[in-house]
Amino acid sequence: MRIGMASYFGTTPRRDFSFVRDFSVCTEELGFATMYAPEHVVFFPSYTSKYPYSADGKPNWGPDAGAYDPLFVCAAAALATTTMRVATSVLILPERPALLVAKEVMTLDHLSGGRFDLGLGIGWSSEEYAALGVPFERRGRRADEYLEAIRAAWTQDRASYHGEFVSFDDVVLRPRPVNGTVPLIVGGDSKGAMRRAARLGDGWFGWWASGELEPHLAELREVMAAEGRAHDEGFSLRVGLPIAGTPYDEVAAKVEEAARLGVDEFVLGPAVPTNGFDEHLRRWAECASLR
Repeated sequence: MRIGMASYFGTTPRRDFSFVRDFSVCTEELGFATMYAPEHVVFFPSYTSKYPYSADGKPNWGPDAGAYDPLFVCAAAALATTTMRVATSVLILPERPALLVAKEVMTLDHLSGGRFDLGLGIGWSSEEYAALGVPFERRGRRADEYLEAIRAAWTQDRASYHGEFVSFDDVVLRPRPVNGTVPLIVGGDSKGAMRRAARLGDGWFGWWASGELEPHLAELREVMAAEGRAHDEGFSLRVGLPIAGTPYDEVAAKVEEAARLGVDEFVLGPAVPTNGFDEHLRRWAECASLR
């Protein structure tokens, strides 16, 4: 089982692109397989939307939160490393035009030498959608069409696609991704996200935020079987663990359980401080048996 590392950048002046470089170099040297960068385009002092990964439905960041665009973070990390993959966790796909995503991701794929994975989801904040002028309703269906349209743009010489939310004819998007495509890893813990991953994705990314992991993965595997992908060995099953004060031994036990349950990549999401980040990363690497 591979081990990934997720972290925020741009949250403070010191977590700048110089820090992205140093963080990613250290992450690669410690043996982490992938570095993940999350996304929100904009933040708000308060939300009426419910955040899905906290008990009270409130986001676990302050009213003045900030973050860099994850595609730029991944570009900087890729330029600073040679073997580690980089990924978004996750890009909120329906908030951006489909063909723009196809172009940006293809470019980043070339910059990284084929080491980029597009983690994508549909988000939870109606406030963010409203600020961007994109309807929050039916965002799942919009994401489905965008995924189909992006694949068409990457694989067809003269690409055409006609849907409710995106439509084009004879589009030329060159060059193609390094390996013909970019892995599309669908994030989300809902049944709809699982179905989207099974129908249209190259993998699934879920967060082990509460409860037991085994029944959650059993639900995913039922969906995969229903979509005829039960034995798809190329499908990447990824699970992230948000870590807030969890003891190292408990995290180590969860790493072992994830491996036992057939997870392909387990992503640690600790709050790594800026000062002494390298020592903190080393401790997490040891916890995950990388060192």
